[in-house]
Amino acid sequence: MTVKPKRKHFTLLEVIIATTIFLGLAIVLFVYAGQTTQSWSKVLLRRNQLDELLALDRAANAILPNIIPFTWPDPDEETIVERPIIVASPDMLRCAYLHRLNDENEGAIRFVEIAVVDGNLIATYAPRPFFDWGDVQNLQDTSILAENVASVSFLYADFSDDETENWGERLIWVDEWETEESERMDAPLAVCMTVNWNDGKSETWLRRTMGNSFRERFGKWEPMDETRR
Repeated sequence: MTVKPKRKHFTLLEVIIATTIFLGLAIVLFVYAGQTTQSWSKVLLRRNQLDELLALDRAANAILPNIIPFTWPDPDEETIVERPIIVASPDMLRCAYLHRLNDENEGAIRFVEIAVVDGNLIATYAPRPFFDWGDVQNLQDTSILAENVASVSFLYADFSDDETENWGERLIWVDEWETEESERMDAPLAVCMTVNWNDGKSETWLRRTMGNSFRERFGKWEPMDETRR
């Protein structure tokens, strides 16, 4: 007669221990997966922010250092009157700058306006100068330099007309480049652009403009009058 071996059954204690170990491993894996996902999301966020900063840096390097003095006949005047193509205010910059020649029909000079529009930092390009930027219409080409932007601010470097031998003391920063009343035909020595994002982040770009050195200027230039500070 063959005796069948007795089948061993798990006790309640063994089931509880096994279940506890399984739940512990599951919790550890779940927490690890969550932390990994958060870390990866942060990496992607930082990468996207870095890509945006690099794109904005390339735009700043292409425009700000290459700003040049540029004049154009005013069509509203009865006689030929040359007006400077630069509008430099605390929150907007419109200017002419040298650009790499890609198309002979386009030329090597571009006209651009940098300002915040609907929460984005926008560069609006035009193939020819316009005193009224509303006349650009379908000729314009726009580029989003940065998104979710709260504000942009500009400062412009100039020399005062103080009679001093120390050139460093003559360097001043203004938030507006007056050309209408003063009839200035030059460009700022340098431009400082600060971009403020909605999340509180802020970055600043400082670039010296083309042809302007510490003691020499490109184009006609008159020192800033003390009464216009």
